[in-house]
Amino acid sequence: MSNEHKFLITYGLQNFVTHAQTEGKCIFTIRRQENPIMTRHAHNLITESFGDRVDVRVS
Repeated sequence: MSNEHKFLITYGLQNFVTHAQTEGKCIFTIRRQENPIMTRHAHNLITESFGDRVDVRVS
């Protein structure tokens, strides 16, 4: 299990956030149907934890 997947499980984001690795960059995708407050919270957690190494998308 990758560090990114462990991160999602630790923070309880695995139900509405997915992770993929492409060309050496991590991509986290947040489902838009989730509550806007939770979407913003997930986005903040991801960017604070992984910095510029990630691309966070909402779809």
